Amino acid sequence: MEILTASQMYAADKETVAKIMPEFDLMSNAGFAATCEISKRFRKAPVFILCGGGNNGGDGFVIARLLESRGWPVEVVFTGDLPDLKGAALKHASLWKGRTVLMSSTLVGRIRSKSGIIVDAMFGIGLNRPLPDGLRQFVRAVNDTDIPCVAVDVPSGVKADTGEVLGDALKCMLTVTFCRPKPAHFLYPAKEYVGELAVCPIGIPDETVNAQKPFLFVNDDALFSVPPLSFQTHKYTRGAVLICGGKEMTGAARLAARAARRAGAGWTAVAADVEACPFYMRDAAENVVIPLRSSQDFSKAANASKIGSVVIGPGCGVSEETKERLKIVAETGKPFVVDADALTFARSVDLKNAVLTPHAGEFRRLFPEAEKPDKLSAAREAAKTLNAVIVYKGADTVVAAPDGRAAISAKTSFELSVAGSGDVLAGVAGAMLAKGMPRFEAACAAVFMHSEAGIRAGKNIIASDIIDSL
Repeated sequence: MEILTASQMYAADKETVAKIMPEFDLMSNAGFAATCEISKRFRKAPVFILCGGGNNGGDGFVIARLLESRGWPVEVVFTGDLPDLKGAALKHASLWKGRTVLMSSTLVGRIRSKSGIIVDAMFGIGLNRPLPDGLRQFVRAVNDTDIPCVAVDVPSGVKADTGEVLGDALKCMLTVTFCRPKPAHFLYPAKEYVGELAVCPIGIPDETVNAQKPFLFVNDDALFSVPPLSFQTHKYTRGAVLICGGKEMTGAARLAARAARRAGAGWTAVAADVEACPFYMRDAAENVVIPLRSSQDFSKAANASKIGSVVIGPGCGVSEETKERLKIVAETGKPFVVDADALTFARSVDLKNAVLTPHAGEFRRLFPEAEKPDKLSAAREAAKTLNAVIVYKGADTVVAAPDGRAAISAKTSFELSVAGSGDVLAGVAGAMLAKGMPRFEAACAAVFMHSEAGIRAGKNIIASDIIDSL
């Protein structure tokens, strides 16, 4: 599924109004969709609909009329300025004949005493500044209660394009958005305020969405295609991965190798200094272990024609040897994954064939000049500058390509925050690259498989559990 920025969504709305239906009808569709989602999840209860002065407020007035017609007790709390109501929003506001009140210091207590529900239709996707003082105090008071809140498009106080919380935002248990999701629905800290997400069609055609040239996507299995097996498949065409093994922290490369095998690589080898080889040899019968006595030995292993991809970094150590081996890998012309210790030296080599997998701390060290404060923009900027695919890891992992495309993980498990988890991801990415997948698609596949495996592995997992779930 495409993710639309605020400007792309406004453009899609505008084109739909120009070619397909009046703005009044488009707003009616949005309000109807939100009403259906609310009705599905809540029993009839007093509803307090916070309506701002823009189109988001217009959606709120539609919701107010429709819920009242279904027998719900409804009050509109108008939080905007009357002169701001224009066009379709003004028309829908004029059709509301029910009770309208203004914000007051007693409102939160009254909502709570009535076991009411709040519908947030104050600002929507256009907000780019902190909430006004009065609304900020109201939001803080609501967040300190158990009042159920539903957001229309995005919770007020959230910046739609970046996932930033602009000081304070309403914490919602449901967010209803239209046509396509927005970046803030998947990016932290905003994601904590979104709750359950419902994406509803309102009559904007796919062709209109495509005309906006979307460059952001939800990272799911519609984004990539893992090459299928056939009667012609053999172990090398299925994907041959070389893992650069460290001398001391051998567990990291062993996890990466095992993950590559479980992710479908047909042949996996670990190249390591001769004194460390016994540890790799005892790890698994399926591992080919290549003893290294010199840099020439590593160059020969990395340049072997059967090798489809190389993974370097896990457990390698921050050393001149790792730097030298990374240079050798980059010069092979093969796709490669740079993780962990090797990220320290990533900018010393040509990264046109690379997938980099930094967590937040590594990203800041790798790309200290990042001008964008938000994760999505920073990842895209780094990918373009470094000419690399960037996997900016975290609970909201972003995969960014040099051409501007990016994919955001829609779901993950916090249980993945465990030692060795990143080594597993590096191994999976190596397997996808070895199968011949393009870098962006391979990285998206690796992140998706890693997340799904983490979810299925359950609670209190260790890195090996992720591999077992692949």
